[in-house]
Amino acid sequence: MRTVILDCDIASCLAKVDRVDLLKRAFPDSNICITNSVYIELLRAKQAGFSFPDRIFESIPVISLNQNERETLQKLSVKRLIHFGESEGVSIAKNRDAIFLTNDSKVVRFCRDAGIDVLDLKDILLLLAIRRMVTYAEMEYLLMDIEMKDNTVINDKTSILDSFDMK
Repeated sequence: MRTVILDCDIASCLAKVDRVDLLKRAFPDSNICITNSVYIELLRAKQAGFSFPDRIFESIPVISLNQNERETLQKLSVKRLIHFGESEGVSIAKNRDAIFLTNDSKVVRFCRDAGIDVLDLKDILLLLAIRRMVTYAEMEYLLMDIEMKDNTVINDKTSILDSFDMK
């Protein structure tokens, strides 16, 4: 069973549109987790009056760093190449051969350069579309809902919708 580590941006996005369930569809045989840093970021959002963090807390467990991952985190923190919150998830992904999910393009590049498996929001949506884990209509609505509720622009939505024609 492979571990999938969620960054706050992916977790928040899917929670805002009430579709955290899509992660279990996309990664059915995986252990999907958030890090302590993500948990704290989500707690701050909850304290600010947002309800979407509850959708994450109800279904996604928190994963903690082991000693090797702490050492990796310390090295990444010194280099300051990526934000501390992402560094924690990247450290776990690197040491456990896990998949890191983030929508931060700088972190995606960093992971790819470091040989860490990483997917962004578009990759996840494409995976759902190609595997027919959602219908075309459901995907259209999801794309619109994400853009409206999360204020996230999804580049090249057409390629996601066109992937339904591939089969």
